[in-house]
Formats: sequence, structure tokens, C-alpha cells
Amino acid sequence: MKQEKNVAGAAETKEVFNDYEFSPVPEEKKNTWKAQVFVWLGVGFCLTAFTLGGQIALGLGFWPTVAAVFIGGIILTLVGCLVGAIGVKSGLSSTVSSRFTFGTYGAIVFGIINALCNFGWFGYQCTFFGSSITSMFKLAAGIDVNLTVCIVIGGLLMMVTAIVGYKGIKVLSQFGVPLLFLLVIFGVAKTFTKVPASEIFSAAPVAPISFATAVSLMVGSFIVGVSIVQDFTRYSKTVKDSSIGVTLGFTIGYPAVVICGAIFACAFQSNDLTNTLIHVLGFGYVAAFIIVVATWTTNDNNLYQSVLGLTNACHGIIKLPRWITTAICGIIATIMGAIGMIDWLVPFLNILCVVVPPITGAMLADFYILKNADNYKFELMDKIPNVRSDTSIGAIFGCLVGLCMNEAPVGFGVPFMVQLSTVVPTALVAMACSVVVVILINKFSKKKAD
Repeated sequence: MKQEKNVAGAAETKEVFNDYEFSPVPEEKKNTWKAQVFVWLGVGFCLTAFTLGGQIALGLGFWPTVAAVFIGGIILTLVGCLVGAIGVKSGLSSTVSSRFTFGTYGAIVFGIINALCNFGWFGYQCTFFGSSITSMFKLAAGIDVNLTVCIVIGGLLMMVTAIVGYKGIKVLSQFGVPLLFLLVIFGVAKTFTKVPASEIFSAAPVAPISFATAVSLMVGSFIVGVSIVQDFTRYSKTVKDSSIGVTLGFTIGYPAVVICGAIFACAFQSNDLTNTLIHVLGFGYVAAFIIVVATWTTNDNNLYQSVLGLTNACHGIIKLPRWITTAICGIIATIMGAIGMIDWLVPFLNILCVVVPPITGAMLADFYILKNADNYKFELMDKIPNVRSDTSIGAIFGCLVGLCMNEAPVGFGVPFMVQLSTVVPTALVAMACSVVVVILINKFSKKKAD
């Protein structure tokens, strides 16, 4: 009897940490959009979204900001719905699906890029998390708290939900999203009692930027996230469920948070959300606690997706369970944040963020335009070639275009292409170029074969 209980307990523990990183999510584990609603809304509920809204508002004023944010949100939604449908149909994570797109070896590159990008941002956000906590205590109570201690505690806490995986992220989002929602609603309401609506809506730009630049900022802020959104949509029952979820997250949820940041910035001519909520609006420790939770709901996503990329890239090499790999990566990233090394990685991370969208563009071209959707099945995994040249060349070309559109040290800084980036979002240009090249290579190959 005792042995049966031990076996049952072991099986239950294994199920908790089983996140189907190498196999399709079983149908019985999939959810409707209603069950996932807080996960989708939680994706955009983060401090960086408020900061982005303030940045754009101080550059455009209020109403142009609203227009730019919603246009950017619609672009993110369209890309996210297309990518998300792949996750629903295959039931696989983005890095596993990439094997069908690029071949076994090509997918390793994608997995490593994905892992490094999200791993680095986890460490960077740990630093941001620690800094936020120290600022909150200073503003709310005049207490000086050790920054390093806050970074370490924050990193370890955020690591816990990432270890559990999607299920842990879902539980935290169900708790954190409503709290932040209420804080923001009360914050906006109180803002309008302090500053007349007419002053907020008519606020003039402080550091003017172009409308195209504002749209680019909005798209660029989350294009990497929507590029790998199938890590979450693989848990959706249907394409309709995933599309509704993506729409909730990127047409409604994320833009709403960004616009709230714009309201605060236009009202108080400041982009310091922490100071605004705690000091100016007087929410004190309540705001401090909720902001910490909001950062948590975003940063555990970074570590979660980083480990998904790493475990798939090194499948067969790293034989550790996913949760142990998550713990190791989380501790390393936290240490890097605590000792300040993570700041050295920021230019490199920006480069990685440039190269992810064209990789996704190649996948979209292969799945939808070349009509290879039927090949994205787990049963066909053994038939995958080592490398697919058409999609790999397309992705590389798109990456080069993206790098040319960015100033050094993030890119090559080709003048006329850098100028283009102020008109059209770099990520979209790079992604479009990747799609076009994949199509042209396939057309050329067919003509040559005929």
C-alpha cells in the first residue's frame, strides 16, 4: 500500500513538472480562450508597457499615441494569430516546430537564439525588478534596501513559477492580472481628479518623435513575443481559441496598458510609473506589491521560454529534466543580474531581438504560402532533413536586412535603411524580406526542376 502511494505521489509530481517540451500537448490538457484569459491579459501587464506608453506620449501627445498604439497592436495581433495557429495545429512549442521549418540542425540555431534572448532578458528584468523594489521602499517609507538582495530574492521567486511551467504562469496570472487591473483603474480615475481631462488629452509633445517611429516602438516592443507565441497557443483547444486569446492580449490588453502609461505621462509630464503610483497618486505599499507581482507575471515567461528553447536545441545532449534546467538557468541569470554582468549583454540581446522575426517569417512562409502545414506533425519528426536550405537562406537574408536597419553596435547602420526604420517597423521589414526570399527560392527551384 505504501509503495502504491509512493508511486502515485511520484507520478503526480512528474505531472506537475511535465510541460510537454518535446511532444504535443494532449487534447485533454488544452484549454478554451476563457480558461486562458488571464494568461493572455497578463502577457502585457508589465512595467515596460507603461514606460513605453509614456515614452510615446511624451513624443506625440495623447491622441496620436492612441492611434499609434492601436495600429501597432493590430499588427502584433495579425502576426500572433498566424504564428499561434501553428501551435494549435501541431501542439508543439516554437522550437520543436522550427525543426519542420529549418531541419534538425537549423532548429538548433533557432532554439539557441530563442534561449539566449529570453535568458538574457530574464536576468535584465531581475535587475529591473530589484531596482523597482528598492525605489518603492525608498519612496513609500524612506527605507534603503540592499539592491543585490532584492535582485536575488526577485530572481528566485520568479524562477519558481517558471519551473512549474505554463501551469505556474497561469496560476500567477490569475492572481496578479486582476490586482494590476484594479490598481490601474483606480490610478487612472484618481489621475483625472487631479488633472483635468482636457489638459491630459491636449498635452503637447516634450521630446517629439514621428508617428511611424511610435508605431515601430509599439511593434518592436513585443514582436519577439508574438514570434514565439505558439509556446502558449499549443495549450489552446482550437485556432479560434488561440486567435481570441491573441486578440485579447495584443489588440485589447497590451494597448490598454500602454495607453494608461500615456495618460500618466501626459498628466504628470513624467515617465516614472513607480513614483507616480506610489508617491504622486499616494497608493503606497499597495501599489508597490502589485507592481512587483506584475513584473513577476512577465519575467517568468522569459525564463520559461528560454528553457524551452534550450532543452529543444540540446535535446539528447542535456538529459536533465526541464524543471532542473530551469532552476540552473534561473540561478545563473539571477547571479548575472546581481553582479551587474547582465548590462554587458544588452547590445547582444538587442541583436538577437532583430534576428528572431525573420526566422518566424520563414516559418510563416513555409506553413501558409508553401502549404506545408500537413508536414508539421509529430509523427513525421523522423523524416525531417538535417537542414532546409530555402527557409534557412530566407531567414538569414531577413536577419541581414534587419541588422542593416539598426545603428551600430546593434546593427550595421546602413544610412538609407536606418532612415527606413523610422517609417516602417524594422521587424516587419525583416520578416517580409524573409518571406519573399523563401518564396523566390522555391519558385526558382521548381523551374529548375522542370
